[in-house]
Amino acid sequence: MPLKDYINSDYALNASGILVTLLVGSLSIYSSQDSNILPLVSFLAVAQLFCFSFFLASTDDHPLRLRVLFWIEAVLIIALHFVINNSFAGILSIIWIVQSAELYGPRRSSWLLAASLMVLVGSQFYHLGGGRLIDIAATSLSFGLFMVFALSAVSRSIRERELREEARALNNELIATRELLSQSAAQSERVRIARDLHDILGHHMTALILNLEVAKHKAEGEAQEKVEQSLAMAKLLLGDLRTTVSELREDDIIELEQSIRQLIAGIPKPQITLDFSNAPTIRNVELAEILLRCTQEAITNVLRHSKASHCRIELREHDNKCILTIEDNGILTLPKASNKATIADNAVVPGNGLTGMKERIKMNDGLLSFQRTKKGFQVMVELKMDVTQ
Repeated sequence: MPLKDYINSDYALNASGILVTLLVGSLSIYSSQDSNILPLVSFLAVAQLFCFSFFLASTDDHPLRLRVLFWIEAVLIIALHFVINNSFAGILSIIWIVQSAELYGPRRSSWLLAASLMVLVGSQFYHLGGGRLIDIAATSLSFGLFMVFALSAVSRSIRERELREEARALNNELIATRELLSQSAAQSERVRIARDLHDILGHHMTALILNLEVAKHKAEGEAQEKVEQSLAMAKLLLGDLRTTVSELREDDIIELEQSIRQLIAGIPKPQITLDFSNAPTIRNVELAEILLRCTQEAITNVLRHSKASHCRIELREHDNKCILTIEDNGILTLPKASNKATIADNAVVPGNGLTGMKERIKMNDGLLSFQRTKKGFQVMVELKMDVTQ
């Protein structure tokens, strides 16, 4: 990885966070080395460092673990605020606010920032008393501005990352659609050529054979022999023409897997795996388009409404039906807006996306089912192999 890319990567950000936490903990321990609170400060600093490191090492496979570590850090930082009489713990609060933006989003993080600032002010009053209001105000204002700056920077970074992911998703959708359209166009062109061969050349060859049949009965001697040879060649040519037309009319195999791979290309999270080991041979463009659109909508829902780290897409055939399954290991977290899917009575109420999928599949005598599972969320599409629109 080039140095420029590494500096701008999450690895560099995580490493700097660990180094700052280690430095702050070391300074806190050093400032307390001559006091009887040294064991307690050492414990709090080391525990906070371990919690922060485990937080960075954890993945979205364990969202509950992330939240537990996050709030354990909060307790440790609050304890450091009141145990040591310096402003080192304020630096840890800034890092904690950055974590909150990644975990809860900018809006909730703003409330956590205000609460963290109140804890800082309270600890300053605890250590300095009410006689040093200027020092308390200066310290609180300084760290408050640093927190606001850190939260603004990380919120902007998160927003830019989301916009990049949306742009990449749209680009992948365009590429996948173009791939499918190119296959459809090639198939349509083959059908047009076959129709022209049958209607034009087939008609003329049939007329030629009829004329040769008449000529065979009127010709005599060597001329009759030549006419019979020409008639045989004309019939053979007509047979070859019909075979060619039949082959051209046969639909090509639609490479749906290739289109779906274009759709998911470049998505860092969740990790998406494809299972086409038992996939049927798809020659129907309409069927391929419906399956592609359903896959696109399902992946969009996973990206927007789930904290999944893994998503599996499977295509198989059963009883002359094409079955598409998209399942993830995330937790469904949906907004309360009326145009989104919601959770009610342990079931999922479909929003516009799932409703549109259901309507399209129903028009083609198919079946769409979706449900929450022990591992996450599952969408299943069943369509006949000879689907038509």
